[in-house]
Amino acid sequence: MSASLPIPLLDTVDPGIGRRAALAEAALIWESLFRNGVRLAFAPVAEPEVSIVIVARDARHLLALTLYRLCAGQALAGTTFEVILVDNASTPETRALYGRLDGVTLIENEANTGFGPACNAGAARARGRFVLFLNPDVDLLPGALAAMVAAFRDHDGAGIVGARLVFPGGFLQESGAGFRDDAQLTHPYGRGNADPLAPEYAVTRDVGYVSGAVLMIERALFEALGGFDPLFAPAYFEDTDLCLRCHQAGRRVIVQPRATAIHYENATSARREDVEALLDRNRARFLDRHRPALFEQGPQPKGGGLIDHDPWRLRVLYVDDRVPHLDLGAGLPRANAILNAMAGLGYAVTFFPNYEADAEESQRYRDLDERIEIVHASGDEGFSRLIQERRDRYDVLWVSRPHNILFVTQALNAAGLDPRSFVRSKVIFDSEALFALRDFVTEAATRGSAVAADLAWQAERETRLFGLADAVVCVSHAEARVLARYRACNAAVLGHALSLPEAPTPDFAERAGFVFVGALAREGQPNVDSLDWFFAHVWPLVRARLPGATLTIVGGIAPEIRARYAREPGVTVTGRVPRTEPPLDAARVFLAPTRFAAGIPHKVHEALARGLPCVVTPILADQVGWAEGEGFLVRDWRDPDAFAEALVTLHEDAARWEAVRSGGLARIAEDCDAAAFAAAIRRLCEAQVVA
Repeated sequence: MSASLPIPLLDTVDPGIGRRAALAEAALIWESLFRNGVRLAFAPVAEPEVSIVIVARDARHLLALTLYRLCAGQALAGTTFEVILVDNASTPETRALYGRLDGVTLIENEANTGFGPACNAGAARARGRFVLFLNPDVDLLPGALAAMVAAFRDHDGAGIVGARLVFPGGFLQESGAGFRDDAQLTHPYGRGNADPLAPEYAVTRDVGYVSGAVLMIERALFEALGGFDPLFAPAYFEDTDLCLRCHQAGRRVIVQPRATAIHYENATSARREDVEALLDRNRARFLDRHRPALFEQGPQPKGGGLIDHDPWRLRVLYVDDRVPHLDLGAGLPRANAILNAMAGLGYAVTFFPNYEADAEESQRYRDLDERIEIVHASGDEGFSRLIQERRDRYDVLWVSRPHNILFVTQALNAAGLDPRSFVRSKVIFDSEALFALRDFVTEAATRGSAVAADLAWQAERETRLFGLADAVVCVSHAEARVLARYRACNAAVLGHALSLPEAPTPDFAERAGFVFVGALAREGQPNVDSLDWFFAHVWPLVRARLPGATLTIVGGIAPEIRARYAREPGVTVTGRVPRTEPPLDAARVFLAPTRFAAGIPHKVHEALARGLPCVVTPILADQVGWAEGEGFLVRDWRDPDAFAEALVTLHEDAARWEAVRSGGLARIAEDCDAAAFAAAIRRLCEAQVVA
């Protein structure tokens, strides 16, 4: 087990200290606004997407901070908004700020009507599709508004969306909340955790309720629900009640951690004893209304745990080496597609990276669905803790690669469990690639011969635990046939999922040169071996025929390997790039001179999906399973002249290029259909019902 990379914690301070520091900053902001004659001018918006409703009751300094941050961050909001300020009979000192506001709709109540009724009055003046109820002691961080709006677009049935709330000083206040049948009743998720960026708080998910401090709702739904119920005036539980009524209307309540806000909490409230009295009163009113729906019907949690407001979702634990990003290769793009397809099917997915996870939350989710929970990479200790804390939670266990299968099995055995007793429904082992087969081919390619008995011994050793699974997934029919020879198991084939581009990719005349995509991190890897052979035997022949020929090498690459390849004539080494589409769309021919490999070449599928014909070796053609001319020309690496000739032909012959390209696009549409890929995952994960 290799050591995982440390995930840095925020340098947090006690929330009380953080609040005092924030109050001091707010007082300085107030003073600066008045002493320097600064006006808070919000840009006028004809048709705002969001109407922000703020209810103010004194606490002038924090109100000034909230409005100042909103005004200063209008360009960074990512969406258009208007501000509606409802004053609930504040003192003249607070109302003095209003004369310095431009572009704000102001409603001034002569008496304190309470939070809910004041919010209703503000919403009645709203013009946006969405209404955001925002406490006057909240600092929305950049992009929070746009992230909340996106949640309505990305999650069918979303009715209310809340933010991840953080105390000043960095401690987590909550990332959504739920209910438990106890004296407290409401339980904010993660409250008081010193690491608000911990993975379990970074997942977009369904929750029981979200705080009214930052609560966005579709205006039409808010009106249909009758707004906040004045039963709970002056304050507390009106937001919780609204969320429950949203659930009862068949809509979802979602926490969106991409939307983060600093909340000073209770900085605008009355004395604590008055707050507690209101909480007790309104908790009782809330229970009178909702106890039957919450605690007397439907599935209930074991051991008095939090009520799951999405109890019917299939829960999957997925284990692989590291967070699978599209730019990493080594089978990880396929894992990326599987995880995203699972999230798209509505499964609640936890991903456990055995060796490495991105330190930055933004990097972890750069190409993964935000509904996937990505835990820290923590090896033996972390997985043992997960087993202890989450036994009986998951329906499906999906483990990728033989070494991870061994790791998971040993960890479960140490806890007195086996894979089938750990989950409720299915155990799926993903061979990803049969390393025994790759090693056999490598031996034959590099030494000229290999021993079949060695292949049999290694394959049987590699697959010895496969019988514990309900299904063993292979990436190709060729590998499924090899697996069937050495291990009796329920084998299924799951290749790649790719969608053809919506817009046409460049044609022959708009392209030029060659491209290679693949990870080149260490000497001896299949990609490094293939390029070493290519430059030694093929590239000189191509350059002799096409003196101006260029080759772009894309992918993570070790410095010494980069230096070696960059010396070759006409070669550009880009290293890892955020997106591979630009170099694929610029090149005319993709080359894959692989001499040994396992699995199925995602890079070939990806190139063909962009309309880029390839020249590949027989081993890759066998893995893909397509014939000559269906997206690629096939040439043996043992014949460098033929390989070079195929590259030149595809690069120069427009008719041949177009025919090969058309054949590849047709096969991609047939074999890599995303809907069929998702359907295959559903057949694997969901229990079969016999009528």
